[in-house]
Amino acid sequence: MSADGSSASSANGSSAGEPTVVAGLSRDLGLVSALAIGTGTMIAAGIFTLSGLAVGYVGSAAIVSFLLAALVAAFTALTYCEFTSIYPSSGEGYLYARKTFPPLLAYLVGWCILLGYASSCAFYIASLSTYFNEFIWHAPLVALPGLVFLAALTLLNMKGTKESGTFQIVVTVAKIALLVWFVAGGLGGFSAASITERFSTDLPLIASTAALVFITFFGFSAIAASAGEVMNPTKTIPRAIFISMLVVTVLYALVVLVVVVADLTEYTEAAMGVAARAFLGPIGGAVIVGGAIFSMISASNASILAGSRVALSMSHRSHLPRFFGRIGARTHTPYVAVLAAGASIGVFALLLPLEDLAHFANLVLLLALCFVNAALIIHRRRFPDIERPFRVPLVPLLPALGIAANIYLILQIPIQGHLQPVLLAILALLVGLFWYAAWRGTRFEVPDAAGPGSRIVALRASPREAPFRILLPVCNPHTAEPLLRMAATLARHRDGEVTLLRVVQVPDQLPPELAREAIEAEDDILERLAALEGELGVPITTEVRVGHNVGRAILEARREDRSHLIVLGWKGFTTTARKILGEVTDDVVRLARADILLVRFGPGPAMPTRILLPTAGGVHARKAKGYAVGLTAPGDAAAGEEGLLTLASHVPATASAERRTEQEERLAKERAELPEGAAVETRILEGAGVVESIVAAARDYDAVMVGASGDSFSSRIVFGTIPERIAREAPGTVMVLKSHERVRAFMGRVAAD
Repeated sequence: MSADGSSASSANGSSAGEPTVVAGLSRDLGLVSALAIGTGTMIAAGIFTLSGLAVGYVGSAAIVSFLLAALVAAFTALTYCEFTSIYPSSGEGYLYARKTFPPLLAYLVGWCILLGYASSCAFYIASLSTYFNEFIWHAPLVALPGLVFLAALTLLNMKGTKESGTFQIVVTVAKIALLVWFVAGGLGGFSAASITERFSTDLPLIASTAALVFITFFGFSAIAASAGEVMNPTKTIPRAIFISMLVVTVLYALVVLVVVVADLTEYTEAAMGVAARAFLGPIGGAVIVGGAIFSMISASNASILAGSRVALSMSHRSHLPRFFGRIGARTHTPYVAVLAAGASIGVFALLLPLEDLAHFANLVLLLALCFVNAALIIHRRRFPDIERPFRVPLVPLLPALGIAANIYLILQIPIQGHLQPVLLAILALLVGLFWYAAWRGTRFEVPDAAGPGSRIVALRASPREAPFRILLPVCNPHTAEPLLRMAATLARHRDGEVTLLRVVQVPDQLPPELAREAIEAEDDILERLAALEGELGVPITTEVRVGHNVGRAILEARREDRSHLIVLGWKGFTTTARKILGEVTDDVVRLARADILLVRFGPGPAMPTRILLPTAGGVHARKAKGYAVGLTAPGDAAAGEEGLLTLASHVPATASAERRTEQEERLAKERAELPEGAAVETRILEGAGVVESIVAAARDYDAVMVGASGDSFSSRIVFGTIPERIAREAPGTVMVLKSHERVRAFMGRVAAD
């Protein structure tokens, strides 16, 4: 298996300054479209329905609640601007978390954002139904009008980004004009006395009202979510975020003033429509009601667009199944993600009442924004040298204030007695984590983005089913026979068999059936190796696969053959930062549900008979002992030579006698666990460093076998400093064993990058 990888990348996963673009999307949105997405999301159900509810709670102090929500949103908007200038790609808060946090935590952020977009859009759809039933037509099913518009918007977003963006501009301009008309009509009856008389001084209630209306300012994230389709996103998105938030904040304050001076007898979610009739007459009121409905439509459209792009980003980063990332060849839109977004929005709209939808959306979105602000603080420390075209001032102070403000608003929801949305949010987060663990932990062991599967084109199976199977991918003809002899020795010790696998890799654009000549050449190589079956005394199966991805072909062969051990050749190091063992080997080590034995041959006998096995009692070293005993067992050593396995433990040269005695007793205990007839001795290695002591002792042996480092789930750590340094510096053969355990492997797949 090749250990060669691609060129080194920066620590953040992409070259500094280069955007990570989701393939297939087209950049059709300019500043006006980005402004329309942001203002279209913010000027929506939040102002047309929550303005009345907010005034009902705290009177004219609702202006303070809206301003407080805007201030809290501004902290995170600054964070979004900096991240977008670094990563101008679709995915917004999830993408930023993915570049900063461990995968599982990044998934949780993405899941919160998906829930937030779905529930907030459901809030818009439910508000639309409320206005429709209140002012236009009482539908037999209250939710029917909203669901009809939801279906139409879903189809529109599947048609194309440019079309939905144009629609967004037209509707947003129209509703801003209507709001200006509404404000102009209402301010004619402005009375300072009515404003001061109805100003609530209940600060906790004002704060809880801010938590209720926070959803109205979350539109800034919808701009960032569409960064992959925005032209010149590094400059366009920060401008769009600040301009849209400024415009919306001013309009909100004026609208609340008008609703207050209307002096209505009841302030409900339809209060603004009633106030419009009072100030503008029946015709004017009808126009405002129509504008409200179109506002909710445009906000729903922007939310579907943003939510589907977050799902698209998550699918391309292995946090959702890859079919969510399918891009239409003609429309260039993620049609599966759009359909999924539309369906989830409909479910939320049917399940929860309007106010609970607002609180649910606010809770999960505020939680996600806490993590995004924390991500900026951590990102500045982890990647201090990355170019940041936009920089948030006073970091970490401003992001920390954003976190504190978000947490404060979250706490206001249960404090004010809104427990149902809190419980539902907790349940939704647990369901998301459980589903993620089940999906990641049980999925097939194939590399992400590996393309189509391989297929068998030549197979010569052994006549019997063995209880222990070893898979040996044949890559380097120079090491193929020594690896086969080693695999055969291990198989013979366990009454097993060996499968020789040769993978014919063809370019993506070349159908596998056109690789016939290459297939025949590979078959000849396997025939020469299979001819050793009688000499080696183990059944040998040969298999030729053809496919586009070598790692995937190996993993598919292991899954179908149910091999217990995979033996891979290894050059002992990699020349890149991103590929730890080499592209193919990384995939196999990370995903295979089998033990992995990496072998780097050195000078000396190809079949080692004297093996040094340093052990600290770890899980991989314990499994390595069993394989080492098989290689050195009497009757199995090469050329009839007497085999010897040495279990070793390192102690510092300055260690106390008690420490040395403790290690000797541990080694003796490990020796007692091995078969009585095994040729095994123990040895204490003294020296300043672990690697230096092992390398010095290795000169007395044919090979060193080491267990993978620690119990980590990541190949970057499992095959870490100690095994790689030994492979570089030891004079003879080096073998590294990674054992497979179901529980640990399950958790590893869940937590894998």
